Amino acid sequence: MTLDTNGLDTAQRRVFGELTARSWSDAALRLRYEREPAAVLAEYDIHLADGMPAPALPPRPVAEVVVETLSDPAAFVPPCLDFCLCFMQVSK
Repeated sequence: MTLDTNGLDTAQRRVFGELTARSWSDAALRLRYEREPAAVLAEYDIHLADGMPAPALPPRPVAEVVVETLSDPAAFVPPCLDFCLCFMQVSK
């Protein structure tokens, strides 16, 4: 799967990954993104340049998605070989 996120910097791509993962479990968010992508992206502090199309959300993977809370995110090394979509939420 190729996701066109040209024009987004690294931080924005990470945030877009979080938005993508949330859209997989929240149908209302996905529908809102389909209807008004610029508004939803702005909620995630992603602002597109004039004329830049919003990237499409990738379809939900067929495999099970597991979300884990890590006690020490700094010690986490993803076991990725080909593809990895890792999101960390650190509680303070």
